[in-house]
Amino acid sequence: MGNRKRVIELFAMAGFALAAACAQADEPIRIGVPILFSGPGAFVGDAQKRTLDMQVEAINAKGGLGNRKIELIYYDTEGKPDVAVRMFNRLIKNDRVVAILGPSASWEAMPVKPILEASGTPSIMLASTAAIVDPVAKCVFKTPPDDRIVVERLYQHLKGVGQTRIALLSSQDAFGDGGRKELVSRAKAHGLEIVSDERYSMEDVDLSALLNKIKRTNAQAVVNWSSSRAPVVMTMNYRQVGLSLPLYHSHAVLSPSFLKATGANAEGILVAGPKLDAGDDLPGADPQRPAIMRFREQFQTRYQQPANQFGAAAYDALNILAAAIQRSGTDPAKLCAAIEQTRDYVGVYGVFNYSPTDHGGLTKDALTMFQVVNGAWKALPQ
Repeated sequence: MGNRKRVIELFAMAGFALAAACAQADEPIRIGVPILFSGPGAFVGDAQKRTLDMQVEAINAKGGLGNRKIELIYYDTEGKPDVAVRMFNRLIKNDRVVAILGPSASWEAMPVKPILEASGTPSIMLASTAAIVDPVAKCVFKTPPDDRIVVERLYQHLKGVGQTRIALLSSQDAFGDGGRKELVSRAKAHGLEIVSDERYSMEDVDLSALLNKIKRTNAQAVVNWSSSRAPVVMTMNYRQVGLSLPLYHSHAVLSPSFLKATGANAEGILVAGPKLDAGDDLPGADPQRPAIMRFREQFQTRYQQPANQFGAAAYDALNILAAAIQRSGTDPAKLCAAIEQTRDYVGVYGVFNYSPTDHGGLTKDALTMFQVVNGAWKALPQ
């Protein structure tokens, strides 16, 4: 009788284990996506959502990851750090997501970094400031090229064309602060001199006074580091005051929306940024070219609109995360380790090589120089 009871117990245990395994197989992989859907920067989150929806639709159509479908949980951060903090806490504590992709903006990223560190939640941010990964946080990664390597590429160009005296403008937020820090700290090493260093608020609607001050300097070029609507305001004012010096913007302006908002005023503007908009101008030997062309074709076919760099950040992030899940499963510690072990992943943004000391994964080789020519971004010869 005792043996029979033991056999029944074993069968019951096996049944429970099988049921648990089946439940795990059926349970979706929930990924949190707290990004910017409202306000002047809403176009950023829109591009990221469209990209992720496109990717998840394709992955789930093939059975998901390990027979588990992906479920994306979106929240609008509204471009506000306090809202971003609430959304991240909700995703981690209430929704119990496997990982997080986001936020979109650098000024949202810094307040949520400690939350991610404390929780150990695997995350790949879609914002660019170097402070996201410097210092390195165990489970915090990002895909966009940061201000360190963008400034390196920009300064390489400026020195090459003999523009060694620079007037600098930057916005008073995490993105502007990060860019300004790199521009100031790296100038001397490149033989460049910053002859003017002005700051402004993201809410400023008239920068004429600052721009007129630059007129009285001996600057050979102007570099503006800001994002969202601020570069549009700056560009319009720049033309209105009659400044004729070469104008360089941060990589945040590399989108059709900036060109549409500024019109003819954008003509001649230069940017060091991701190669996505170079497209057909890239040499065939460039390792990024196939990934870029594939992403552009997929997005254009799905939405009848051109892809942009904000969507590219999400595209690379989900591909890196999905590959890591395939290797490690969804245990947080194992998944963090798997993301960190990403090597030689050729994405739209560049060739990613994460490591214990580098959670950005890119070098300045992932970037090129652009200029607005006849109302369109044109890659300059490398």
